[in-house]
Amino acid sequence: MRAIFKLIRLPNLIIIALTLYAFRYLVVKPYYGMSGTEFQMDSISYSLMVIVTMLIAVAGYVSNDYYDLEIDKVNRPDRPAVSGKIDHSTLPSIAGAFSLLAIVGMIVLSLRMQSFWPMPVLLLALITVWWYARYLKKSLFLGNLAVSFMSSLTLGMAWLFEWLMLNKADIHIYETKPLSRIAIGIVVFAFMLSLIREIIKDLEDMEGDRQNNCQSIPIVKGIAFTRNLIYSLTILLFILLVIGQLGLTTLYFPMVVLWLIPAVQLPLLFFTIKLRKAAGKESYHRLSTLIKWIMVGGIASMAIIWINFRM
Repeated sequence: MRAIFKLIRLPNLIIIALTLYAFRYLVVKPYYGMSGTEFQMDSISYSLMVIVTMLIAVAGYVSNDYYDLEIDKVNRPDRPAVSGKIDHSTLPSIAGAFSLLAIVGMIVLSLRMQSFWPMPVLLLALITVWWYARYLKKSLFLGNLAVSFMSSLTLGMAWLFEWLMLNKADIHIYETKPLSRIAIGIVVFAFMLSLIREIIKDLEDMEGDRQNNCQSIPIVKGIAFTRNLIYSLTILLFILLVIGQLGLTTLYFPMVVLWLIPAVQLPLLFFTIKLRKAAGKESYHRLSTLIKWIMVGGIASMAIIWINFRM
């Protein structure tokens, strides 16, 4: 059972579900409550969207494990397919089964919502995870961008579907712009952190990537260039966070502004200090883990938004 959980990346799936439900119930619901507006996506449809998103993620994880066998023998020897706990030859069938279930879920979701959009949006996500596993992973920078977009746009998709349903029903709640701005802010934050983490993982995985002709940034451009790129992205993220905090101040979310300082900005500063001293696989792995915890700190800001609404 542990091998199966590891294959499907269970902790990542839990984070996906918690993030989507946190946005719905900690951000959108209290905002709707101010005007008495009801959710346009009912609970079953929203849960189905969450399940389809998780199925797409699993299809991507399993297909990655299939195509990355030789790379993982060096970089991730504990992966179930590498260690022999799961037969490597069965992975395409497993990924295909999850993909098929996801497609069925997309069709049902579009029918339930009586909307065309869920099907192509989610199908594009499914195609992207397969394309990444088969081709983009070994390419220069495109793989990093693909993973970052997929990681960040999940939440944007949730608000997009709700927003489309609001417009379809011709419901005009008082100023939907703040919700859209919050959703966009979270998407940009998640994208930037995911991109930084993906580049850090390239540094961590250099040995196996080099042996398998991957065109990752540190292999093609060198470690010094990669470090400078990470520093530049971190500085940009700092600037965007400050802009976001100024915007949250105008939306009367002072607690969120204060929360982001110890939960995100100070850890990012610590990250840059540790990056300067990092050398070797283990230190880069620790930095990758730190970025993951910073993501959790950012996601937790949705709970602070809920507290702000209650005050």
